[in-house]
Amino acid sequence: MKQRVITGIFFTIGVVLFVLPSLYWPLISVLFAIIVGAFALHELHQAFKAGDMHPSMPLTVSGSIAALTIVLVSYFCNWSITEALSMYLLIVGMLCLASCVIPSVVHKEGQGHLKDGVITAAIIFYVTFPLFCFTSGMLLIENGWYYMVFGLFASWVSDTCAYFVGVTIGKHKAVPHISPKKTWEGCIGGAIGCAIIVMIYFDLVVYKIDNLTINIVVFSIITFVLGLIVSAMSQIGDWLASLIKRRVGIKDYGKIFPGHGGMLDRFDSAFFTIPAGLLLALFAILFF
Repeated sequence: MKQRVITGIFFTIGVVLFVLPSLYWPLISVLFAIIVGAFALHELHQAFKAGDMHPSMPLTVSGSIAALTIVLVSYFCNWSITEALSMYLLIVGMLCLASCVIPSVVHKEGQGHLKDGVITAAIIFYVTFPLFCFTSGMLLIENGWYYMVFGLFASWVSDTCAYFVGVTIGKHKAVPHISPKKTWEGCIGGAIGCAIIVMIYFDLVVYKIDNLTINIVVFSIITFVLGLIVSAMSQIGDWLASLIKRRVGIKDYGKIFPGHGGMLDRFDSAFFTIPAGLLLALFAILFF
């Protein structure tokens, strides 16, 4: 546990050193997304190869470049967030559909190419969508930084609370066929802990930044419920990553973070909560 805590502290410091300057220089968030995305793509490819599956690296790289290009064009052309999201869904969506069949077209012999194509499409969306949400939220939405930071760090708050509650009082296994160490006590503790921190964060930061007119008590209830939902998304993201690891027969996606694993081991939950942060920012724009 000592190694895990030490690594977690240094990891958090490293993320803060990237994210905090992006409040003043938003393009730094793009560099952050490139680093995370590059490691995540590599780790997923290695994981599926360990399970005797062969997603197409050229196609996943093409999807990543397409998403990055849309982010940069959106920023320099002053597109709105809805325009950027529309272009992403149309262009990257079409590429994902094409990726399902391209491996079967290129490799005329052998079996399993349809499966490899579907996995390729899934990898493209799995990695690029949350990172596109993160960068576009940072670059294109007023005060978007505060929502994206919430989406990024809420997953780790949930994971941390779930881990310590589970280690302390966890007895009843939640999904032993997917992740044997997860307990219902940990899941509930993670959800409540995340909800409390999210409520405090929104009350002290976002409520004042956006000058919202909604009653603070009502707002607190809404954000507490939001924290529960985000924690659930975080845990689903963790379960998906664990499910893939069990399917391909690996323990961790990498070894760059001692005690934690690879980049994807650290961002599997955040990939599910970052879009929730962008969704909340859009709700704030539309209704408040």
